[in-house]
Amino acid sequence: MDTTLALADAYQRLLGELSRRLGAARAELLLRIDPRLPAQVVARCDNAGDLSGDVQTLEIPISEGAIEVGRLCMVFAPETRLPEPSELSMAQALVELAALLVEDRHQHTWGPQLQAGRRMLAVTEEELQRIILDIHDGPVQKLFAVSSHLALVQARLDEHSDTELRRHIAPLIERMNGLMESALQEIRATLSSFRLAEFEMRSLPSVLHGLAMQHEALTGNQVLLTIEGALPPVELPVKIALYRVLQEALSNSYRHAGVDRHEVLVRAQEGWIELTVIDEGRGFEPPPLEGPGATERQEHIGLRGMRERVHLVGGQLQVLSRPGHGTRVVVRVPAKEAV
Repeated sequence: MDTTLALADAYQRLLGELSRRLGAARAELLLRIDPRLPAQVVARCDNAGDLSGDVQTLEIPISEGAIEVGRLCMVFAPETRLPEPSELSMAQALVELAALLVEDRHQHTWGPQLQAGRRMLAVTEEELQRIILDIHDGPVQKLFAVSSHLALVQARLDEHSDTELRRHIAPLIERMNGLMESALQEIRATLSSFRLAEFEMRSLPSVLHGLAMQHEALTGNQVLLTIEGALPPVELPVKIALYRVLQEALSNSYRHAGVDRHEVLVRAQEGWIELTVIDEGRGFEPPPLEGPGATERQEHIGLRGMRERVHLVGGQLQVLSRPGHGTRVVVRVPAKEAV
């Protein structure tokens, strides 16, 4: 396929997917492919016929670093709910990443791509917190309501004179109450593990100490966290990446290593922040995480998630392990100070 057609097709597919997910009736993507020329339309998407009434229009700027290179224009029907700010930010980050990945831009550095990736990491965290709030305000509240109704049924049953009916129904209600309470406890534990750690307001050591304490409270395992010397302030995406990688590494160790103790070492070294998570558990054969043979298998989703988070902030990930000899997860990220 001709390169120009391939690029147009890639942009068209991306625009179509964004329009579908955000509910846009029409969309248009304009990009400045040549710095000497104004932005031009690279993709259009029309999901509706004639739009009547006061349509809603949104324009999202598309940038490379500090330079605006185009815009994403979206039209919504009058009755359509407009996307949340986090959804618009996600769309913006995806288009900016696509503009860097699908075009031949060898004269550019990786700086703009990393900047877009870092923004995407922060936006993803914001979207995760929105999902957690939706779960808390939706299914959790309904489960509490069902539990209350079951308690009312139990009270009415206790007043009933038919002992045979009570003998058959009471055990069912008791089992239902037990399942309901177990489900609520699991949901609470899950939501607690992904609770917003106030990343922007707290320092990196404070965030990591909080996570270690939370893991101990949820699992009963011991986390020996050592922070060597002073750590420089870091950008928000780096803080998020280190927090989530440590969370995943501790979770993997708890579920698979067969240990009740984890060691975590954090230090600043020659322009990098290094985080190491160690257990003396059963170990395993790590899959390749880099190169053409890098794993994409479903059962390695946790390792792949750690790898992608670290890469988005320009870092490096190593998983060192072998059966019977424990596991060591080593993460190194640039210690660029927050502005």
